[in-house]
This record gives sequence, structure tokens and C-alpha cells, in this order.
Amino acid sequence: MEQYRPYFRPGKPLKNLKLVNFERPAISLSFYMKHKYKLERNVSPEQVIHHLKEYRDELLNRSLVEQLSPAQTQDLQRNDELLRAIRKTPDDYQYCFSNYHHYYRYWYCIFRYFADATLTQLDSDNEHLLKHTERIKNQVHERINIIFIDPYYITRPVPQDNKFIDRELATYPTQIRQGITTLYIRKTT
Repeated sequence: MEQYRPYFRPGKPLKNLKLVNFERPAISLSFYMKHKYKLERNVSPEQVIHHLKEYRDELLNRSLVEQLSPAQTQDLQRNDELLRAIRKTPDDYQYCFSNYHHYYRYWYCIFRYFADATLTQLDSDNEHLLKHTERIKNQVHERINIIFIDPYYITRPVPQDNKFIDRELATYPTQIRQGITTLYIRKTT
């Protein structure tokens, strides 16, 4: 892990390299995708009017360069009607902004690790992963996530919640199995 220390920069991460769980090697690991969005409910009528004006200006600027489609022309008319109605009676409407339908999906990694040096306390955390590639001006920039694992405990066929018990029972050198019960014995010093 020491070879990665120069790349570990808390507060100033590298753009194309992320040390996901530096100094917290994973004993269990899973990945999932999360839909990220925001929903802003406290929107003033002035903000809505500003947004509608920008949308109208965008459509009008497009009409100077190319012919608007019938759907775009209809959008422009509806936008103007809505703009007039909101200016006239702003309290008749409720407003909110959201990017929910843009489907921003991000990869996350959730992992469990030993939180102390004695390997007795477990903790878990999740981290956002960098997108694999990024295109800037038609050039592909590779982005790398480095995930550290505990090679002994991550390969054990033991459910994640029982790794502590598994490690405890491994400290008993004598094990006598009879039926479904095993007797574990060790000397006290």
C-alpha cells in the first residue's frame, strides 16, 4: 500500500485516479448503480420566469438558424402562454426544479473493513467510483479506480457478518467435531 501513498491526496484528489479505500482494505465488496438527482421545491416565481425566458430565447435563436419543427413551434407558443399566465397570477402555481429525468447514474462501491488495528471492530463505507472513460475534445481519457482488498479475508467463503467469529475460532488450534457441534480448545497462557 505504501507504493500508492504519493497518490493519496485527501481534499485534493487526482482527476483521473481515485484510491477508493486507501488504508481500509475491504473484507467484502459489492457494487451498485445509483440514480443521482436533486429536487428543488423552494422556487420563486422570478426564477421560473427567468427559466422560461431562457428557454424561449433558446428556441428563438434556433429559429434564426434553422426552421423550427412543428413540435418546437408548439413548445414556443405554450411557453409564451405559460409565461404570461405566471406573470399575471404567480400564486396560482407551484414550482420545482429537478434533473430527475436526465438519468444521471453513478457507480458506487460498498465495502466492509476492519476499523481498528486489532481486527475486532468492523465498519462499512461506500464510495463513488470514477466513470471509466471521459471524452474531452474527442480524446478518450482513462479514469482508474483502485480498490484495496484484504487478500486473506475477502477470499474466505464466510458471510461478511461472521468474519469476526471465523477469525476468533481460528485461534483455537484443537478442534474436535462431533455431529453438528465442534469443540474448540486452546491453552491459556
